Amino acid sequence: MTDQEFKDLAKQTLEKMTSLLEFGATITVLPGEHDNFKLSIAAEDAGRIIGRKGQSLEALELLLNRILKKNSEEAPWVPVEVDGYSTGHTGAPPERRGILDDDTVSQLECMAKDIAKEVKHWKKAKRLGPYLPAERRVIHTALKEDPEVTTESIPAPEAGERMKYIEVKLV
Repeated sequence: MTDQEFKDLAKQTLEKMTSLLEFGATITVLPGEHDNFKLSIAAEDAGRIIGRKGQSLEALELLLNRILKKNSEEAPWVPVEVDGYSTGHTGAPPERRGILDDDTVSQLECMAKDIAKEVKHWKKAKRLGPYLPAERRVIHTALKEDPEVTTESIPAPEAGERMKYIEVKLV
């Protein structure tokens, strides 16, 4: 499949998806990073497509890319934006998603240790978040060796199924 055929397939697939979801949307192909491209959705009801905290757009982008991968295993990740808003996935391979950079890991570890100190000092549990799974893993791991506190993930239904709070409390 040529690059142009793949772009056409991606555009047609997203057009079909937005049509079935009854979004009055216009899809255009824009140049992206690293010789890739991205799809841009222009719609009157952009907020409905984006969803709360971008969750609907993220789901739409994921489904589009799963469909494209089904057609061609070598298909690159195709980012989707709505009126300039994007999920931030710029074409990195999907297996890299959920991996945090060193600065973020360091910040989360420091924050977790500071919160543990507060919990010990005030003798009162503290709730953090909500966080994504990769972020929660860093916090849980940072406090795992502390014998005075324990951590627990608590669902945050208002933030989506992947997001959860972390409660830090005394043992």
